[in-house]
Amino acid sequence: MKPPSLEQIVGSLRALPSLPTVVMELLQTMGEEDVDIDRLARGIGHDQALAARTLRVANSPFYGMQGRIDTIAEAITVLGFVNIRSLVTTAGIATAWPTSGAAGFEAGVIWRHSLGVACCAATLARLAKLRPETLFLAGLLHDIGRLVLVVTHPAAYAEILLRRKQEDCLLLDAERAVLGFDHAQIGSELCRHWRIPAPIAAAVERHHRVNPAAPRVPADMADVVHVADVLTHALDLAGDPDALVPPPEAAAWQRLGLNEPDLRSVLEQTERHFDGFANLLG
Repeated sequence: MKPPSLEQIVGSLRALPSLPTVVMELLQTMGEEDVDIDRLARGIGHDQALAARTLRVANSPFYGMQGRIDTIAEAITVLGFVNIRSLVTTAGIATAWPTSGAAGFEAGVIWRHSLGVACCAATLARLAKLRPETLFLAGLLHDIGRLVLVVTHPAAYAEILLRRKQEDCLLLDAERAVLGFDHAQIGSELCRHWRIPAPIAAAVERHHRVNPAAPRVPADMADVVHVADVLTHALDLAGDPDALVPPPEAAAWQRLGLNEPDLRSVLEQTERHFDGFANLLG
């Protein structure tokens, strides 16, 4: 079987599942301050399935609300628009994809890992003095290229999974061996297709190709997603028995300046945040 080229995969993006309109609007306004909250709240409320998932999480013990939250407008008032925007985008993106495709593929594994990276990246963002909400989305989307490949070329993805198992290697290395490129490049193209802000698309594209030099400059978004990816694999939030923990890039780790107490706190917060969000996936 001849593997697909990056150009062929990019050409098939229009055939992918579409996201709810309100989720597209939320993605494109990520990081903006001047947003018509009332209009977006109405849009979320009109999508009953999306609103129900969001309210289920908003009422979870993670947020510790005293009374029940019954409407999106009330959730925004109590939890804040930033939290609700993260909940809605997570639910909208995660539920827009098929649950099966390539042989050996399990959608839940990818989504649990991606949600874990999102939670970890948002926690690390505070240490790096970057926007947690923006890093949450970058973490959530960092492996979206794998889902693109599953939907558009399931046979190629099945071959990648088989190669990983046979060679006991990182999935990333199996992708590069089979395709000649990797999921990060595919994911960044999807981000551009969805008109997601360019810094997020760049972080998705570079999270396996962080700058190996200049350890003393401030950490950027790709550094945060890269380290979050490594830490989430170490926590095994996805429950993937075949996954290996990728080696961290030393320069990215140094740019973040993580010491032992920071690391312990990040891991604890990531697990707690993940537990609060996890029922969005079910």
